[in-house]
Amino acid sequence: MQRRSIVIALACLLLFPCAARAVSFDLTGVVPGVWTYTLTYDPLDNYSVFQGSTTITLSGLSGVTGATGPSSTDFTEPLNTINLGWTPQVLAGGTSVVWTHIGLGTGNYGVPKHVVGFQVFAPGADSGVASLVTDGFSRDMSNPFPNGDFELDISTTVNGPTSPAPTAVPEPATIASLAMGLAWLARRRHVSRP
Repeated sequence: MQRRSIVIALACLLLFPCAARAVSFDLTGVVPGVWTYTLTYDPLDNYSVFQGSTTITLSGLSGVTGATGPSSTDFTEPLNTINLGWTPQVLAGGTSVVWTHIGLGTGNYGVPKHVVGFQVFAPGADSGVASLVTDGFSRDMSNPFPNGDFELDISTTVNGPTSPAPTAVPEPATIASLAMGLAWLARRRHVSRP
């Protein structure tokens, strides 16, 4: 009976594989005014297979003044250079960033691969939840999922610069002290005149 249960469990695993994992775009560091992200390809992920370009879009941002493409990868050449080819655009008055890659990419590795150092610059902004949408990530034509699908695009959230940093608001006692000081100066100036 136990052997039959094991055989059934193995058959279920083969017939109903685990849900496919997709690419991820994760916040890996924040220093004042700079948010840094890493793009991770899970095994056999690819992009621009069924279309000419692929995009990664962060939206719902605030105060973005610039962005850069990645600074490094764990790919070997020539795929290292190819995967550094993400071009950023700051759009909609600094409320969204779109990175675009034209042409094919990953090489269908059997292990996770990383593209590191995508950056967003937003001086004076605080972290909050931003929208993340990709378009163009997929499996290769020769490697569909068991259901025949290829798509790996994601629509999720990630932290990013979403609101201006709060400005300091003086406490009421500070305002009262300032008002009394100004009143004293005005009176002193008035009294000292002949």
